[in-house]
Amino acid sequence: MTQLYLITGINLLITLVLITLLSGCEPGEETGDRSSSVDGNGISIEGAWARPGSMGRMSAGYFLVTNFEDEPDTLKGVYSNVAQLTEIHESYEQEEGMVGMREVSEVVIQPNSTVSFEPGGLHVMFIQLTEALAENEDFELTLHFSNAGDVVLEIPVRN
Repeated sequence: MTQLYLITGINLLITLVLITLLSGCEPGEETGDRSSSVDGNGISIEGAWARPGSMGRMSAGYFLVTNFEDEPDTLKGVYSNVAQLTEIHESYEQEEGMVGMREVSEVVIQPNSTVSFEPGGLHVMFIQLTEALAENEDFELTLHFSNAGDVVLEIPVRN
């Protein structure tokens, strides 16, 4: 019975490591100078980019979001037609130094502050891509904020 639990735990660990590696959630060096910047209702999005990905696989998107208002705003959800699922995720350290990731239901952006969506931290996951994301192409990502409403980004794909 103990061996069964050990095998199941090892399989789970291997699966989490593979998902993390294939999704592009690991820290990496940013290259290229293509980025997008969008302002809307006190919210500014800068430096947006996403990793390339094959159809049916995963990719991840990154950006800086700044709240210039005097009240907090909350990122409640994300949407893109390039994936069957688009979710906000965070990377975290598990026991024994392993890195995992999990979905985050919302992100509060405090007044006059910036939140970074970056490799190894908060990021947007594009799960089961409905089309390939090739380097130097762009696609749309919609961010839904509780106060600012929907902010649509044009996301460049880069390695």
